[in-house]
Amino acid sequence: MDGADNDLRLIAVMRRYFAVKEELAGLKSSLEERRKAAGIAVGEFYHVRTENEHADDVSRTVTLRREMEILMSLAEGWSRGDIIQLGPSAN
Repeated sequence: MDGADNDLRLIAVMRRYFAVKEELAGLKSSLEERRKAAGIAVGEFYHVRTENEHADDVSRTVTLRREMEILMSLAEGWSRGDIIQLGPSAN
């Protein structure tokens, strides 16, 4: 693979990173608005093991953060000269 192809992969990684970052920010904002409106304490609201209507969204924030970490790791590897291997979630 030549450098230009790897650079294009970095662009794809960073586009996905910023898309995930935007989704996460919106989700966090929505969750926090709902928490405040319900008057629920932070620890209780964000505890995913309790039966609450927000558990899926809270779990989604964790998934998005993990994806951001993976994407940033790929970008950091690129800066060291690594070849970016794109999986389905990074496209």
